Amino acid sequence: MKRILTALLAAACAACTSVGHEKVADWPELRIYEHRVSAGEMYERCSKYVAFGMLPMACAEFNLATRRCDIWLIEGFAPRNIVEHERLHCQGHDHVGETALRDFLQRYRAATGATGKSALAAQAAD
Repeated sequence: MKRILTALLAAACAACTSVGHEKVADWPELRIYEHRVSAGEMYERCSKYVAFGMLPMACAEFNLATRRCDIWLIEGFAPRNIVEHERLHCQGHDHVGETALRDFLQRYRAATGATGKSALAAQAAD
C-alpha cells in the first residue's frame, strides 16, 4: 500500500512541477523555512490551497509583513523537484498562466499601503 501511495504522490508531483513558472514583478525577498512534518499535518496546512478532491504534495505559505515563507513537506517524502517547486513559489514564481501570487501581493499592498519593494522593506523593518 505504501508503495502505491508513493507512486501516486510522485506522479502527481511530477505533473505539478512540469507546469512552469513566471516571476511576479517586485516580489520581496523572503526568508525560507522548510518544515518536514507528518502527511496529516502537511495535508491540514496545505489542503486549502488546492481544488476540492485534490491531494497536495507540499505547499508554501507567505507572510510578507515578516518577510517569511514556510514550506510544508511530508517527512520522508520530499523529492527534489517538489522542494525546488515550492522554493520557486517563495521566490515569487507563479504557475504559468496563473496570478495567485501576483494577486496576493496586490492585496497585501492594498491592505498595508505598500507600493513597491522599498515600501515592503520599510514595513518589514518596523
